[in-house]
Amino acid sequence: MIAKGNQILRQRNFDAVVTGSGVGGMCIAALLSCNGFRVLLAEKRRYLGGRFSTVNHNGYLCATGGLAVPVGHNMEQVCQAIGISSGVKPATKVATWLAGDFYDLSKGGTRTIIRQVAEDEGEARRVTDALNNAMSRKAPGHDISFKDWLDQYTHNPGIHGVFQATISSLLTVNSYELPAAEYFKVMKVISPLTFGFIEGGSLALWERMATLIREAGGEVWTGAAAECFKVQKGRAAGVHIRRNRQTLDINAPIVVSNIGPAGTAALIPEGQLDPGYLEKIHTSMTPTAIMWLHFSSNELLLDYSAISVACSRRVNMIDVPSMQAEGIAPPGKHLYTVGAAPLDSLNPGDIKQEFAEVMKDLNDIIPDFDRQCTVLTKTCYRGKWPGFRTVPGKHAGHRTPIRNLYNVGDAACPSGYEGSMGAAKSAQLVYEDIRSAGR
Repeated sequence: MIAKGNQILRQRNFDAVVTGSGVGGMCIAALLSCNGFRVLLAEKRRYLGGRFSTVNHNGYLCATGGLAVPVGHNMEQVCQAIGISSGVKPATKVATWLAGDFYDLSKGGTRTIIRQVAEDEGEARRVTDALNNAMSRKAPGHDISFKDWLDQYTHNPGIHGVFQATISSLLTVNSYELPAAEYFKVMKVISPLTFGFIEGGSLALWERMATLIREAGGEVWTGAAAECFKVQKGRAAGVHIRRNRQTLDINAPIVVSNIGPAGTAALIPEGQLDPGYLEKIHTSMTPTAIMWLHFSSNELLLDYSAISVACSRRVNMIDVPSMQAEGIAPPGKHLYTVGAAPLDSLNPGDIKQEFAEVMKDLNDIIPDFDRQCTVLTKTCYRGKWPGFRTVPGKHAGHRTPIRNLYNVGDAACPSGYEGSMGAAKSAQLVYEDIRSAGR
């Protein structure tokens, strides 16, 4: 026991403590647990997974944010490394919706659609040649948006719409807000785009990881919020955690934060961080906004489980996870997840009006939507609970100026790795740092 003012704090000792159970937090806690560390994972909410989890809404497992998993990439790599199943079922029925038509992508991707919607063969070749050159030779810089870059080769609204759908759904910004360089960095990492859904919902994966952590001698706490990070002589020394109306003093020589770089900095004692680092965190990192809607139906209304929506007002994707993965919806029912981008992803404005535009899109895509469908949830992720914690290309990195204090998450990854893939990548990088230090 130690005294904090007039309060007596109960002390606990661990090899490592992880605050926040998003993709990055779950992955690093599991990686450390599998390699001899006794880990405490503390999550302030009552469920695991953060912005990549599922909550039960009358039998429908609705996503709390991210849903689709890049097949074979970092999340699945972590699962393989720790010896558990990811549960990912690849989306095999994939299409793009554009102006009332569905373009089946089973036999081709973006370039196939470009050839189909281009005005002529010359336009298609001009665009695909530019894409190939940017991918293999010289990519554009950060001084031009992707939309402006593409405008150099075509003004075709269909082609622009295809890229807007991909960018806004994958990167949570609009094509006119994204530096062109960042698009090509991501494509080099993730191409070809293949996604899947976690059977039983994303929470099922995090519960498997939590079981692994406990079996390795660690503990997993929900309803447990970090109050401050302990720093001694420039090194991480643990965390004060508030749980069950008590503040607990957690001693640990390794601390990993999954609450975002700005959230991490706010919990570090004053004077411990370099002003330049703080300025970078607070001035260059801007959270993005996305809109998320779930609806259900009795009859299956779409022929595809993953649909990229182009040339709409706001909607950029519709996934039907219950088509590919079991345990997502009640028997005989169907669950749909809709992603949409506000016109300004950094300052989304009137959310009610933005969702009104989403509903117009859904009525265009699914005739008689109001009669056939039941809206389950509507959420705009922004501010402290954002789409991404920062615009692509403005990451803080996984290391902090405090030795043995690390960040993980979608703002702590290298450029080219975004969203859940980037969060898992940040966990891999933190684990490599810890392992290389011989701890």
